[in-house]
Amino acid sequence: MEDLGLKEGDHVTVAVSGGVDSATTLRILCEHPIHLDVVFMRNWDPLLSESPPPSATSSFSLSYKSTRGNAQSTCQWEKDWNDVQTISRSIGISPGKVKLIDLSKEYWSRVFEPAVNVWEKGATPNPDIDCNREIKFGALMEVLPSKSKHFLATGHYGRVDHTLNQAKLMRARDQTKDQTYYLSQMNEAQLSRTILPLGRLTKSTVRQLATYWNLSNANKEESMGVCFIGERGKFGDFISQYTSPPISPGNIVLPSGEMLGPHKGLWYYTIGQRAKIPNQLKPLFVAKKGVGENGQDILVVPGHDHPLLQCHQVTTDTFHWIHGAYPADLLARDDGKVNIQVRHRMEPVLGKVVKTGDGVTIDFPRPLIGVSPGQVAAVWYDDWCLGSGVIRETICGEA
Repeated sequence: MEDLGLKEGDHVTVAVSGGVDSATTLRILCEHPIHLDVVFMRNWDPLLSESPPPSATSSFSLSYKSTRGNAQSTCQWEKDWNDVQTISRSIGISPGKVKLIDLSKEYWSRVFEPAVNVWEKGATPNPDIDCNREIKFGALMEVLPSKSKHFLATGHYGRVDHTLNQAKLMRARDQTKDQTYYLSQMNEAQLSRTILPLGRLTKSTVRQLATYWNLSNANKEESMGVCFIGERGKFGDFISQYTSPPISPGNIVLPSGEMLGPHKGLWYYTIGQRAKIPNQLKPLFVAKKGVGENGQDILVVPGHDHPLLQCHQVTTDTFHWIHGAYPADLLARDDGKVNIQVRHRMEPVLGKVVKTGDGVTIDFPRPLIGVSPGQVAAVWYDDWCLGSGVIRETICGEA
């Protein structure tokens, strides 16, 4: 209990999604002499968001037919809600302590719409980071009792060190599952009320525990895709339901200026990904988006390690420091412990972090392949996550 920052009699609300990680989190906490209740968040409303209402006056349709099965929405929130109730009941949580909270409007306005705006402009957002900041540890935590001894527990793979005067976000033991990247925009006040029981466990151990405790979802597959929206067969088509058509169409172009043909929208492509263009002798990869006279063209280059894909430096917008201030003493040390990620599950890399206004500039001794504006650059000192910021600009090699 002390490792989790808990004491006998504390109150903990467990956010359970229907997946095995959050279910195992709940079952672990049942072993302790604390007061537990369960909350399930409904953050995506398919009827509101994916089918046009009768009185819709929008100039574009909001309907979207999934290519995976007959379900209107691949997130299947009703099935997950039923799973949460079943699991909670089997563990011994009374129905009165299991609640559904509808945060779909908050998710739409604070996460999804801003992300669509970023996609539309040609950058690459990270809705999962925004969701944790704005919804799970934002809107949800705001409706919980504000008592200092009322905590929120989740199934994230990460650790919160509660042993000192400040709550510190630390990497999980299972480096392949570590999710501190997704939590890197939390603040210290949120961390002080956060419990992460899976931080010292591996994914295989979690599965084994779920099987040992006969949890009904012990073998449930992991959810994939954008947070709370799910995996889409044609994600670009899905996003197109919410974007405005560009004033002028864009083209796919080579560094020489040769046009290879039009494209359907900047959000269909990600920097670093292979561009499937017919009748090309060599594989082509997306190097830049939003270029050209009208800012709608996509630049492609031959080879996944082309100089235009090799990023040497990034500059962020306002950087979010978890503990409120730029940790100059840590980042000035030349001890090889400052490491950077610009994507989840990437191998952390060394970087030199320098404060530039409200943001930072990060130089990479070894270039990273395929870094895009809009992505989040997160910084650690050893296993301690210091914060993150949205990439505004990248500096890459020349053609």
